[in-house]
Amino acid sequence: MSNQTSTPETGSHGAVTLAVLRVLALGLLATLPGTSWAQCASLPGCTLVWSDEFSGTAVDTTKWEFMIGNGSAYGIPGWGNNELQYYTDNITHTNATVANGELTITAKQQSLGGLNYTSSRLRTKNKGDWTYGRIEMRAKLPSGQGYWPAFWMLTSVPNYGGWAASGEIDIMESKGSNPGLIYNTIHYGGAYPANVFSTTTTPLVGAAGNYHEYAVEWQDGEIRWYIDDVLSATRNSWYSTAGPFPAPFNVNFHVLLNLAVGGNFGGNPNGSTVFPGSFVIDYVRVYQTPAGGPAPVQLVFDDMEHGNPFANGWFAFNGGVGGGGLDANFTDLPPTNGGSASLQTGWGSGGAPGFFGGFGRNKVLNITGMTHFSFWIKPDPGQNYALELNIQDDDNGDGVITNSADDEFQYICQIGPSGPCAISGGGWQLVTIPLSNFVPDNSFVFGGNDILDTQPVSGGGNGQLVTMVVAVISNSGADASFRTDYWVFKNLTDTDGDGVLEYLDNCTLSANPTQLDADADGYGNLCDGDINNSGTVTTADFGLLRSVLGQPVGFSATAAAADMNGSGTVTTADFGLLRARLGTAPGPSALAP
Repeated sequence: MSNQTSTPETGSHGAVTLAVLRVLALGLLATLPGTSWAQCASLPGCTLVWSDEFSGTAVDTTKWEFMIGNGSAYGIPGWGNNELQYYTDNITHTNATVANGELTITAKQQSLGGLNYTSSRLRTKNKGDWTYGRIEMRAKLPSGQGYWPAFWMLTSVPNYGGWAASGEIDIMESKGSNPGLIYNTIHYGGAYPANVFSTTTTPLVGAAGNYHEYAVEWQDGEIRWYIDDVLSATRNSWYSTAGPFPAPFNVNFHVLLNLAVGGNFGGNPNGSTVFPGSFVIDYVRVYQTPAGGPAPVQLVFDDMEHGNPFANGWFAFNGGVGGGGLDANFTDLPPTNGGSASLQTGWGSGGAPGFFGGFGRNKVLNITGMTHFSFWIKPDPGQNYALELNIQDDDNGDGVITNSADDEFQYICQIGPSGPCAISGGGWQLVTIPLSNFVPDNSFVFGGNDILDTQPVSGGGNGQLVTMVVAVISNSGADASFRTDYWVFKNLTDTDGDGVLEYLDNCTLSANPTQLDADADGYGNLCDGDINNSGTVTTADFGLLRSVLGQPVGFSATAAAADMNGSGTVTTADFGLLRARLGTAPGPSALAP
């Protein structure tokens, strides 16, 4: 739990109706016997690999380690954030208690170790460490100026250096002065003070003092946050100064739980603060997916949400007749996937045509299974130039591009009054290019095998994308300026040639050879959680699915319709798929990337 203003810490940390429906669904799911059902809404096949249901009478020290003191023993006095509490164990103090199936971390106004408050901080390091999966907690949050509850993760193997070069994932943080506003954050970049962070805030539906579920689903290259199983934030753009993407979030991390008092994040207690205050946790669970899960529909190269291109792997260079540069734009955004920032760039020469310069980004990305490259662009009017889009492919597997050892593949995007790639003055335009249209360009990088590879050498392949470079070539001598956003690689495969893209092939209204439609309503099972055919996926459908859980599709018509993933048996994976579609109508829109 790290202060948002980059304090050094080497060990830190839709609609209301739809949200209410999802909360009701959680209640239905919670009535299932045991705790082995998977909750990975976006990760079919997730299985429970670790949990603490707090069913005993004390903190289970085979799962949790108490961190003791004021932080000095860990090299971070004040825990790096000028916090005011002394963390205790459960031997001589009662700041962390277990009873009635709950862990309660209590902050008290009492003197210890030269400080005026006590509390507890627990971690799973070397007792529970994971790379990727779903990590979730159900908890009640305290209210009062100065309280700072946190559910977060730190690296267990600081391969990339000191905080925050080795990363931090804040699953849930809140300020006691406004406990209903939840912070979802990652910290990354270089070691302090060269660290950066990306954060999203989301208001709770319902009081913070009631139970809510907080979770992340962490995959290779993407982290998603959920509150009561409603998606609240997505991050797929970050960096570490000590390793290629997806570093630092590609090694084992561990979980931390604590309730701080005071500090830089939410400020210190005042006369209105009531002590003691408690952070109550019902459970902590960790799920992981089987190796070789389903291929992604798309891979985001950059969504520009960082608003700081040069701190996120981007670079720029001048050309033979001109120059230019990059910056963020926070007001001119595309109509979809625009977020809060785009990338703006401008180039000129004073009237001479030719090579103005260029820009690009270093980002290692395994694009196996992807078929197209897509991006938004808004060219300014009255201009005429070419963008040479270059994918640089690391054939020798050393993580960098070497002219004599690697490959470059190029597509020329013509910008002008009539395009054809994009029209100058035409507003925001979505450009989608088949990867097969990128051809070898040996003018600069010439040492590879002239094959656009996708898999890293370390994974048995022959190279992968490590850099994209764009050269700006003026056809007229006029300036070249534009905004661009949401660079993404997509899988637009249609294997059976039925005119329906692969990822929608089980959702289309039109008949196709690969469609499974058990209830013959015209919607394939994968996008049809509407088991009772009411027109909308509701909590009633959860009850139907639950009634046939574990049954083969031949057991009944309900079982056949509830087998959303086509496995032949109704399983907990179908629960995850149904949850992801709660409140929606059946059909292709449920899976749109």
